[in-house]
Amino acid sequence: MSSYTEHVTRVLTEDREHPGLGTVAVLTFAPPEGEERRPATLGPRSLANVTGAIGAALDRAEAGELGAIALTGTGRAFLAGADLSMFADPTAVENVEEMTRAAHALQVRVRTSPVPLLAHLNGVALGGGLEVALMADVRTAAPGVRGLGMPETSLGILPGWGGTTLLQSVVGPEAAVRMILEDPARDRQLTAEQALETGLVDELAEDLDAALDQFAALVAAHADLDEDDADVVDPALAATAAEAPAGAPGAWVGREAPLPAADTPEAEALLDALDAPHGVETRRAWAARLEAQGAPAVGRALALLQALPGSTLADALAREAEALAELVRGDSAAASMYSAELLRRGKPGRAPVEGTREIRRVGVAGAGLMASQIAAQLALGLQVPVVMRDLDEDIAAKGLAAARDVVAQAAARGALDEASAQAVAANLSATTDLQELAGCDLVLEAVPEVLAIKKSVFAELEGVLAEDALLVTNTSSLSVARMAEDLAHPERVVGLHFFNPVAKMPLVEVIHTEATDEQTLATGLEVVRRLRKFAVRSADAPGFIVNRLLFRVLGAVLASVDAGADPAEVDASLDPMGMPMRPFALLDLVGLAVADHVGQVLTGELGDRFHASPGLTAMAQKKAHFTERTKTAVHPPVSPTVGETFGADAADGGAAPVGDALLETVQDGLAEEIALMLETGVVERPEQVDLALILGAGFPRHRGGITPYLDASGASQRATGRTFHGEMFTGRDGS
Repeated sequence: MSSYTEHVTRVLTEDREHPGLGTVAVLTFAPPEGEERRPATLGPRSLANVTGAIGAALDRAEAGELGAIALTGTGRAFLAGADLSMFADPTAVENVEEMTRAAHALQVRVRTSPVPLLAHLNGVALGGGLEVALMADVRTAAPGVRGLGMPETSLGILPGWGGTTLLQSVVGPEAAVRMILEDPARDRQLTAEQALETGLVDELAEDLDAALDQFAALVAAHADLDEDDADVVDPALAATAAEAPAGAPGAWVGREAPLPAADTPEAEALLDALDAPHGVETRRAWAARLEAQGAPAVGRALALLQALPGSTLADALAREAEALAELVRGDSAAASMYSAELLRRGKPGRAPVEGTREIRRVGVAGAGLMASQIAAQLALGLQVPVVMRDLDEDIAAKGLAAARDVVAQAAARGALDEASAQAVAANLSATTDLQELAGCDLVLEAVPEVLAIKKSVFAELEGVLAEDALLVTNTSSLSVARMAEDLAHPERVVGLHFFNPVAKMPLVEVIHTEATDEQTLATGLEVVRRLRKFAVRSADAPGFIVNRLLFRVLGAVLASVDAGADPAEVDASLDPMGMPMRPFALLDLVGLAVADHVGQVLTGELGDRFHASPGLTAMAQKKAHFTERTKTAVHPPVSPTVGETFGADAADGGAAPVGDALLETVQDGLAEEIALMLETGVVERPEQVDLALILGAGFPRHRGGITPYLDASGASQRATGRTFHGEMFTGRDGS
């Protein structure tokens, strides 16, 4: 039985008279009545409404009743794309296949429309919504509009309602390949101004009236074209048009053929774009690597683009439909949709968290690398004075300069204007005087990861702060409760664990102890929300969520090398998981001294499930690196120092797991650890773990998150005798 409830998009129709266009049928896409805050999306009934309304307008155009057709939206959305919640329905495949047939039929029909079509993008146009806009001959966008793009390959599918086929004819091969293959992986969408630059839209227009005026001017520019000059459609469509009744009007003369002919400069440009570099590899090599990691969508989209030169529109759309239907049935799409929904639900809300303390001034204890980054984000997000305090005057001054540089970089990216940047920078200050923190409503410590030092800082702060001021720690592994145990008011202590680099990493783990009161926890969550970051709550437990699981992985990897396994083989063993970097590169990024310390702490707190590596300790003492620094390889090669260092005390490597055996060891260890975290209340739901690993460790979204991956691979069943999600992700290949 279907559990999907569609919020059906309406299409509002009206005729407008325009001096340059005549009668214009204006079709406005709107959310259901009474749900105006919800963007219009495309489920089965919604798409039927859209295609039916456009089809009816085309009927009128062919009857000579219209001079043009215009499409637009309401609120801040043109069309926000397919309704992703329908993919959780068992009938999703059948729905998508039927919707694809309808969308493709309309894409074909509009090519022979006798009147031009305008799409005015008043707001978000993503995925299927943008594909509807591709039906138009002219596109305009309101200045400042954001959210234009085709994110489908990040969802395990591809632009299958005409996008993979038609986008290259609008923006050119390079931009189309980038928008379809690369932008989704980077969560990148276009603004109206960027869309104008790429050619996705023809003009910017404040509103529909202005858009119609610009549309009329563009249509007039084609008015002197002879019908014989029109290069309208591919041969199959031309034949269809030729079979129309003798009195039927021909296709609008300004419309160009949508696909490049074979062996033409356009075809060559498309193939060159597919062979272009993607980082240190080619786009083709990147697509093949993703497919080997269980994400076939990019490779399928690339193959469709490669087949376009010399194809007919009908054949290209048929291939597109087949590829989309196959991907929708696959593991990657199901998992990707799950992670997309996690991210949608977990994103920072618009409404303030209830029950918070007012924050008018903030302090940061420390002025080192993390402290200065956090101070800058607090100043940017909270828009209040932020003062850093360090015992060393030079460190304080350098920290202030670094924090202000972060603000300047944000301004350079366009995140805020110059006047706002100057105001934020002026709100930042640094001192060595403890008394300057006295008026702060919240002070966050970012001092060295040593419990005694952190306890000393909190004790010192408690002596100068008001009784209700918050004490916040950025610890990555130490017990927040133990930091607060000697304080008079432990209820006002909370952990906000930021990840490095702070400006880029979207996750903050919010750590509460048994003593943390509701106002303190709510205020911590509100701070994270105002910084526009994702908050994931965790109880106070060693390593919290991300570091606990990462070091369970790293411990297994290091144990294998400690036991004598070949370092290069070990480092490559986890590649099928699809993590953004291999274990040794991650160790170098974390810092070997830090990693060694955290590994020792977790082993001491949680026992021999974790591994305190003698080899890692030796590498840290040498101040060595696990990998060689290079910009010419996807994965940096393992440094010879690793074998030399670990080899001195290593046992016979024959018994150490590598390859699939090590991968299975890691999978089973992760399943065991997550089950323990759920049983002991570190987290309440598997979804918290999934969101934290996606945002804090870069776990691949096409896996859906760590728990769906462990279900699909069989690890959760092997390690715990049960699954995290019932039957939802079982029976899949886990590849």
